[in-house]
Amino acid sequence: MAPRLILRDGEVRIISVTPVARGTVRPSLVGVVLLALVIFGAQHVHVVHEHEMLLALIFAGPFAVIALTRTWRWRSHKVHITNERIVVEGGVLRHHRSTVDLRDVIALRVDQRVSERLTRRGVVVLETNGGSIVIGKLRHPGALVRLIDAERAGNQIDPVPFDTVFGYDDPEPIDYEVRPRRRGNRSTFE
Repeated sequence: MAPRLILRDGEVRIISVTPVARGTVRPSLVGVVLLALVIFGAQHVHVVHEHEMLLALIFAGPFAVIALTRTWRWRSHKVHITNERIVVEGGVLRHHRSTVDLRDVIALRVDQRVSERLTRRGVVVLETNGGSIVIGKLRHPGALVRLIDAERAGNQIDPVPFDTVFGYDDPEPIDYEVRPRRRGNRSTFE
């Protein structure tokens, strides 16, 4: 079982999201099809009927194990959004956790293909000073980005008011005048 998220003083968890499952559908389908073929073969072939359980275990068993391990890995991966930071954690045997403070996030973007737009899935990417951080493929990524942006807007430290007027002081032109140096009677530009 993965360690629980430990919150800082005054920190509140807003939402925890499990990313989209990857790689569980194909092994499950292949396992079900092979199991159905063994059952169908057992009805028509006597030798297969005698060893039906063994053949089902040999043919469908590895695909069931693959599907279960991928499901376990998928369920162990979480994205936690709090009012101060974004925590991405997961891992089956080796637990990993990465944390990004909301004040360090410069921008957010969603990478989606057309098929992902239709299924409302996409990859959320955080842009920070240190580079891009990929959160993972999530359901309804636009809603998560809007939620993070709303929290970032609420946590701004001393924002500049909209009625602030900035002035411009023109520098003295004499400071920027360039004159060639003269040597004796001749100038250096001859």
